[in-house]
Amino acid sequence: MAIMTPAPQDVQATFCATLVDQWVHHGMRHAVVAPGSRSTPMAIALASRSDIAVHLFLDERSASFAALGVSLATGVPAALLCTSGTAATHFHAAIVEAHQSGVPMVVLTADRPPELHGIGAPQTIEQTNLYGDAVRWFHDPGVAADEHRDAWRAIATNAWVGATGDTPGPVHLNLPFREPLLGAVGELPVATSISLIAPPPVVVDELVELLGASRGVIVAGKGNDDPDRVQMLADATGWPVLADPLSGCQMLDAAVVRFDALLRHAGFADGHCPEVVLQLGMPPASKVLAQWLAASGATHVAVSSVGLVSDPNLLGARQVHAPIGPLCAQLAAGVTGDRDR
Repeated sequence: MAIMTPAPQDVQATFCATLVDQWVHHGMRHAVVAPGSRSTPMAIALASRSDIAVHLFLDERSASFAALGVSLATGVPAALLCTSGTAATHFHAAIVEAHQSGVPMVVLTADRPPELHGIGAPQTIEQTNLYGDAVRWFHDPGVAADEHRDAWRAIATNAWVGATGDTPGPVHLNLPFREPLLGAVGELPVATSISLIAPPPVVVDELVELLGASRGVIVAGKGNDDPDRVQMLADATGWPVLADPLSGCQMLDAAVVRFDALLRHAGFADGHCPEVVLQLGMPPASKVLAQWLAASGATHVAVSSVGLVSDPNLLGARQVHAPIGPLCAQLAAGVTGDRDR
């Protein structure tokens, strides 16, 4: 039986509905929209939620300062949406105000797809990093593709965390949409439960449960500052540590240093697929490792001690912001405690 591929416009609609659903899960309750054709998929996703109050402004500058005011008054990021082109430039003043004042906002700019750039298409400008250093995080996921659906909720959570983290402020998602812009929303990806905004005890409990899997790997990259505690966690789980040269973990007893060579052996790679991957710090710059992890179907968790988003291979990694050494010690104690019960 052939598997039906969803229509591109339906994928776009589902992508937008997923982002909004995740933001509502995190606490978003307001959206400010400056209407325009290209932003239709996201505007409909916002307007379809009874738990989000949508405020319409015909003028983009007025819309941006209204979103700033809502976010400042509530302490919760409001979504701010406009169409493509010069409309997005009128948000800049309010975004700088939010940056300077530490006001969280989720700024959404619709964009033309790549094929309409560089040919003089109307209302098409370069929107990449449009607001420069005035935003805490910028991301352009490209035109929504169904094969990347497992990363959609992570994108929404990463934006939320960037806006509400240790230094609150605006974040910018640039969202290219192709015509037709109207589509039907399909089944949303399953909601993720781990995020940077969860209280530490909740994060630890959920991670301990995940680490109970019999087949897992710890991927240690740049950003590890406590190799001894990484070894402690490896001892507790029985998992190997795939240690990048920049990780400081290459001398650990559990370290696998030449993992590229092992994973190039198809028999070994197929026979050792993990159920859970715990990434500590930035991922190693290894295409072989990235492809193996992507093909594994494993649950991915990325831990960063500096609040950086770390999912360059679009694995849908759940992001956790915590000091790596102390977290490893907590997880090791939790895993060992569960085993002793």
